[in-house]
Amino acid sequence: MVFSIMLWMPSWGGMINGLMTLSGAWDKIRTDPIIRMMVIAVAFYGMSTFEGPMMSIKAVNSLSHYTDWTIGHVHSGALGWVGMISFGAIYYLVPKLWGRQRLYSLRLVNWHFWLATLGIVVYAAVLWVAGIQQGLMWREYNDQGFLVYSFAESVAAMFPYYLLRAIGGLLYLAGGIIMGWNVLMTILGHQRNEEPIPGSVPAMQPAE
Repeated sequence: MVFSIMLWMPSWGGMINGLMTLSGAWDKIRTDPIIRMMVIAVAFYGMSTFEGPMMSIKAVNSLSHYTDWTIGHVHSGALGWVGMISFGAIYYLVPKLWGRQRLYSLRLVNWHFWLATLGIVVYAAVLWVAGIQQGLMWREYNDQGFLVYSFAESVAAMFPYYLLRAIGGLLYLAGGIIMGWNVLMTILGHQRNEEPIPGSVPAMQPAE
């Protein structure tokens, strides 16, 4: 537990380093979905590396162990941090590796960003709630010292959470499919004619 809590320092040092590295491009967050993905990725990294050491604390671990809370924690790191930073890196590298002027469509990147972000937020948040409910049901005893809920009852209580989890996962998957199409069309050399993202083109100012 002590060493897990010590991990807060290097983990959050890395998160702060990432945010400060991106701080020179805050003005692009509104207009550049790739930068936005990287900021969300670093935010998820900070959140999951805070949650992990917290879950090593005995009082928390006694509730969270073996529950879906652990699964939600792992997926917030895997899909939120690793997934989003990988998406951003792929979008940045593909035009450079294949010598293209730009991606096939920045609007599709924007769609991917919102689908993936909404998907992982729903997925992880639902599993956090499900895990806490599971832990509380498993430790509920009656006056005679017997378990109030059977394991089967705790599984049945998870149905609405698993339904929402599936919806979150499908949103995230839909974003990945959009990325695959966008990357393929970029590699093939196509460019989509589209209106620029609002705010990406500076407004003309009258001369003084």
